[in-house]
Order: sequence, then structure tokens, then C-alpha cells
Amino acid sequence: MSEQKLTKKQRKALEFRSEKSKEERAEEKEEKKRAREKEENKDEQPKKKRKTRRGKKGKGANGGKGPRFILFVGNLPYDIEQTELLSHFKNSNPDRIRLRQDKGIAFLEFDNDTQEIQSKMELALKMHHSTLRNRKINVELTVGGGGNSENRLNKLKEKNEKLLEERRAKVKEDIKKKSKEATSTAPASSASIHPSRAALIG
Repeated sequence: MSEQKLTKKQRKALEFRSEKSKEERAEEKEEKKRAREKEENKDEQPKKKRKTRRGKKGKGANGGKGPRFILFVGNLPYDIEQTELLSHFKNSNPDRIRLRQDKGIAFLEFDNDTQEIQSKMELALKMHHSTLRNRKINVELTVGGGGNSENRLNKLKEKNEKLLEERRAKVKEDIKKKSKEATSTAPASSASIHPSRAALIG
């Protein structure tokens, strides 16, 4: 069919289609160009390293600055309130407490912005098996990430075994101290007299 035999209406429709296809081709070219640029930029940017929980920058922690250290607290009463936990762990003074009442657990978060971080965490870990509302609570170290991957579970097991050994060593040390104190305070004839009284006698 030649263009002379086309009606005016048909010619306009043909022109419109050809203009539209030109626009579509231009848009496709532009999209491909953007995709290429994006790929090039992606290759230029250094890949971000995945960080572990210890030293992980928290999304809401510290305004996203600096690493945070986290302890797990378990076997909590399901109706426990944040204020109760804060008062129970007042000596360790955690920076934040994330409470999961539905599971009876919480996470104590410590920001690494002070030199006292180690002592704060040790104080919190000493609260392991302390009693909170007639329940023995667990305070343990955590490992980054969620889920139950084998690697994560092994790290967690290693950390908590090390912590358990430290706790056992501390208990043995305390027992030795108590036995030494008991033997040194055993009554002897001269040791049972107060020094001021002994001075009066002699």
C-alpha cells in the first residue's frame, strides 16, 4: 500500500507510531546506559566487609557510631519491665536494654566509648544465676548475627565454655580464700585475747 492511497487519518496514525517507537528506543538506550554506569560504579566501590557482633556498629546504637558489646539475659519473667531490669543491673550500668517480654529474654548493650567497658561487662556477667523475682536468670556472652548457622553456634559455645571455666576458677579461688580465713581466725589461747586487754595483763 503506498502512502498516496492512505487517508489523512491513517497517515497521522502512522506518523504517531513511528514517533512513539523512536521515543521508546531512546528510552531503552537511556536505561541501558544507566545500567552500565551503575555496574561500573559498583565495580569501583570497595566491597564492605561483614562485621561480627563484637565490634559491630549498631543501627540504633551510638547513633550508628562505634562498636557495641552485647550480653544475653535469659529465663526472665514474661511480665518483667525495663525499669526492673535496670535496677537489677544498676552496678553494671548498661547503655541500653532490649527487652523481649514474649520470649522472657533481654539483651544488655554496652557502648565502647569508655575505658570501663570491661569492668561493666564483668559486673553484669557476675549476675549469672542471680535471682530476679524467684527466678534464676542466665547472663551470657553473645556472638554476632542471628540464626542457627553451625559457625555461629560453635563461636557461641566456645565463648560460653571459656566463661564457664573463668567462673569455675573464680569459685575455686573464693573457696580457697574462705578456707584460709577460717584457719587464720581459729581461736588460739593468745589469739583469742584482744591486744588492748593483753597489754593490760602484761
